[in-house]
Amino acid sequence: MASPHPDGDLFPAHGRVEVHPHGRVVYFEATGPFNAEAVAVMRTAYTPIMASMAEDGAFGHISTFHESMLATPEAFAAFGALLVEWKAAGILPTANAYVVGPEVEGVTIVQSHYRRAWEGACFEIFERRDEAEAWIARMLAEAS
Repeated sequence: MASPHPDGDLFPAHGRVEVHPHGRVVYFEATGPFNAEAVAVMRTAYTPIMASMAEDGAFGHISTFHESMLATPEAFAAFGALLVEWKAAGILPTANAYVVGPEVEGVTIVQSHYRRAWEGACFEIFERRDEAEAWIARMLAEAS
């Protein structure tokens, strides 16, 4: 639920996530920090993309974080709820990887929160994109 400003407007979304489907993998470029309103934008914009990817069977997801992966407690709660929705709808990716370089703010602080949100899903965190892509390819091959 979005929080109102004193003048009654909703908080603007903080954080940006761009999506780039490619083959059987959907790539997200995520620039934080994030708030719950950013997760609401993701729900609206990306649920149809995830549904489209799922129509053809197993697919993977790689999110590369830039600048910061910090998020508010409300954002983590909203993100966890979004993953539950995607799982219930049958559109949660088969394998999920985050790419988080050492320059990204907050990894040691919030890594456990992201792992908790993805609990029960095939999920891993890597420092390099090529490592994530190799792992996703192995997971998708096993799922075939």
